[in-house]
Amino acid sequence: MTNTTAPSVPTNPITWRPVAEVTSALLRPGDTLLAIWAHPDDESYLGAGLMAGAARLGVRVVSISVTLGEHGTDDPVSFPPAKLAALREQELRGALGALGARSVAVLGYEDGECHEVPEEVGTEHIGRVVDAVRPDAVLTFDSDGVTGHADHQAVGRWTRGALAERGDVTPLVTTVVGSVWPVDLIDQMHSVSMFYPGYPLPRPAGPFVPVTLSGDVLEQKLSALREHRSQVGPLETALGVGGYRRMAAIEAYRPTNEAATRLLADLTVTSPSEEMATAA
Repeated sequence: MTNTTAPSVPTNPITWRPVAEVTSALLRPGDTLLAIWAHPDDESYLGAGLMAGAARLGVRVVSISVTLGEHGTDDPVSFPPAKLAALREQELRGALGALGARSVAVLGYEDGECHEVPEEVGTEHIGRVVDAVRPDAVLTFDSDGVTGHADHQAVGRWTRGALAERGDVTPLVTTVVGSVWPVDLIDQMHSVSMFYPGYPLPRPAGPFVPVTLSGDVLEQKLSALREHRSQVGPLETALGVGGYRRMAAIEAYRPTNEAATRLLADLTVTSPSEEMATAA
């Protein structure tokens, strides 16, 4: 297949896959995709294209937010935790509606404290969710958590552990987009403290699928992001309209267990090219 690019995605010597190609390899109409995130807005920044593409395919999309991100503000006087939690839950439901997700649940853990939860407790809780939803594929964070956020990393571990305890028969894909965004965008993201020190990692932990969004799916993602009004302003300002759209048009997913690898092996690349890492 020839390289697939979109105007808002850097033109590089790798095969950028349209999201429909990924969803159709991973899922079938009538299947269920379970997406597990740490905070409201994680789904929109990191997995919106895959979730929207799955919904367009006729897949039931179920999204879980482990916390409500109630400490995600620089102004806790105006937005104390209870007030911000209510606002962010409303934003989350609006965003998931824009993506075509049919179901959302919040697990109620405290924002910023997931890494303090005993591993077996978090893993068991996610396991109960998996048993209840019975997904045909699962989407979550890779081990780096994209930004280095400890909540992201904990939720990814819990999810990987829960699936491993069930024999790893359900395909698991993890977002590795932090290692794929162009460095000029990453520099601007650092200016608003999007990443923890040492992040993003320079390359994914294994073969991954670089994804480009365009057309209606990209517009759905941008609509979902706009729902998170309490969160997105600083990054929109830092990146500018064009940069923000470029950021949104890029996603990347790693097949994390053998079940996912079998489905996506033909779409993966082994590492970002040097041109990809430095493209403007």
